[in-house]
Amino acid sequence: MRPPGVGGSGLRGLLLILLGFVVAAMLTAGFVMAQFFDERSQATTTAQQTSTADLWARMLTARMEAHQRLLTSIAQGMHSSLLDKPAVLDALMQQDGSMLRLFESLHVALPNGSLSHHGQVGAPVELDSSGRDGLRRTVNEGKPTVVYMQQVDDTQHLHVLLSVPLRQAEGHISGALAAIVKLPVAALLPEPVSLSKDVQYMLVGSDGVVLVHSEAGQRWLSMKEVMGRNWEEWQALSGPSTANADTRLWGQVLATRVGLPLPQWQAVVLRDMSQDGVIHHFPTSLWWMLGLAAAFLTLLAWYLVWRWIDPRAEPNDPLDSLLSSQGTADDIAVTAHSPAQEESAEPLLKVQAQAMAMMEAMPSTLMLEQDGQVRMATAQLAVVLGYMLEDQERMPIARFFADAQVLQQIRDELVSHGSFEGLIGLKKRDGDTVQLDALAWTPSSLPSATVWQLRLPWRSRKVAPLPGDPQAWRDLLTGLPNREAFVWGLQSWTSESMAASQVADPAHCVSMPAQGCILFADVDHLGMINEITSREMGDKVLRYVGRLIASYTQPLGDVARLGGDEFAVLLPGISLAHAQGVAQALCDALWRWQPNWGGERHWVSISIGVVAADTLRHAANDVLRTADMACYEAKRRGRCQVAVGQVVAPRTTGDH
Repeated sequence: MRPPGVGGSGLRGLLLILLGFVVAAMLTAGFVMAQFFDERSQATTTAQQTSTADLWARMLTARMEAHQRLLTSIAQGMHSSLLDKPAVLDALMQQDGSMLRLFESLHVALPNGSLSHHGQVGAPVELDSSGRDGLRRTVNEGKPTVVYMQQVDDTQHLHVLLSVPLRQAEGHISGALAAIVKLPVAALLPEPVSLSKDVQYMLVGSDGVVLVHSEAGQRWLSMKEVMGRNWEEWQALSGPSTANADTRLWGQVLATRVGLPLPQWQAVVLRDMSQDGVIHHFPTSLWWMLGLAAAFLTLLAWYLVWRWIDPRAEPNDPLDSLLSSQGTADDIAVTAHSPAQEESAEPLLKVQAQAMAMMEAMPSTLMLEQDGQVRMATAQLAVVLGYMLEDQERMPIARFFADAQVLQQIRDELVSHGSFEGLIGLKKRDGDTVQLDALAWTPSSLPSATVWQLRLPWRSRKVAPLPGDPQAWRDLLTGLPNREAFVWGLQSWTSESMAASQVADPAHCVSMPAQGCILFADVDHLGMINEITSREMGDKVLRYVGRLIASYTQPLGDVARLGGDEFAVLLPGISLAHAQGVAQALCDALWRWQPNWGGERHWVSISIGVVAADTLRHAANDVLRTADMACYEAKRRGRCQVAVGQVVAPRTTGDH
């Protein structure tokens, strides 16, 4: 039906014009909104990239300054009589425990032009022309220098030569001391390359050579080759190497440069902005669907208006009937069927929710098996059996059993009684077998599933309580045991193992294994985190690290906060390779955390030292000290990694 008193053809034209204006207004509004959100997104991206580059440059500067301070301390403590005794320096470089071994090689330059080289093992590293020039500048000007050494064959490290002046008591320069440091390339980048394919990270030397690049093929190129058509803009941006971040947009390239004053290098971040707009976040197929939907709605609106004003329109038009219908038999069937579908999935969802709640609340290792495959498992399963979390997904549970007959007996027990409880041997990833107390049961709501609870037998033994006030053995910030409690646990482990070794039938003695491993973890750059953010953020990091380590290692051993940014874990009964896997999983898990503070993302990492210990051969203090030194070695190599130490001091009478 059309409005009374209005001509059909005139009204049709007017409404079609209005409809065209409405469509044009909608398209214009969409374009304006896309532009607005693009600008907002670009501003946010610029701020985040500037902050990321600034934090990255600060971390690189702190790392370089740490090596420089260590070399300065060595130079200040070096007596002038050693300068003309290269044999003494060679002996110190090859002596175990010497601070000089923290560097790959040492080099001494004297004012008379003589130059000596001293390495750890074999022939020392010879200096190239840039290294010799750096030493000469230090001797002539009396200032520290930092130069890189281009080692094209070594794709995993950046070789850096640090040099400091040697001064006499009255302040005169008596020479220069230089050291070569190998910095892992991966540790010099701010994040895994796979996370940001449109972003390039590069460390550029003072001569414009790319020292480190997120794309390995771009390393050692000149910035002119890397920048291409943006070379002129880069020259205007680079300038002197100041520590202030400078961000510019060149067409579709967002460039940020931050200077490292000490080595006169630059940390550079380049982002391709061509895919960062709002319209680029949608796939092409979605835009086709939106276009078709808009076309359909436009045609539908045009048709409805046409039918509304057309005097020949018939009330029983099939399309009108379709639009005016209030439901069909199919609609009713679907409505009646939907609750049944939800009810059919409810038992599985209910069991999964219950299993996950138990997994989060209980300290034991838990997993949910269905139809012979592991569907869900706590992270502790990977720790106990040595598998990574990604390995467990959809893994057949039969792989854990060396003897298929044992698994079949357990299944028969589940069918007969609905549960199983006993000691079973499960196969670890490295092929060894570990004995575990197992409790398995079948949920009544899902007969095809089995819930497994696993626990090391010695974790169920009776442990003597700590003497005195329990709070005195706890760290107030994290709630973990403190250093005193951890040392007490080490000594108890030693005493218990020695007592078990004297039992006539050790097989029936439930005690801690005499062999195991110690992890010594240290949060990287915690002081810098406190300085950049706040002490509150630093405390948050420590609490999170404590919870993370405890959740990963609780089934195997005990974790404690030793103080400051240091944590330790006692892992009896596991091999060195197994402990290395646990430590690496901790490093990876913490690196993925990346907390936000003040709207900015921060990278947090830990360095971990791993030591294998035998309580019948090694003293507790020696083991802890060696683990500490291994952690220091991990930091020296570039942090955010695992290093292995070896206890060399045998147990003597009276050691605890």
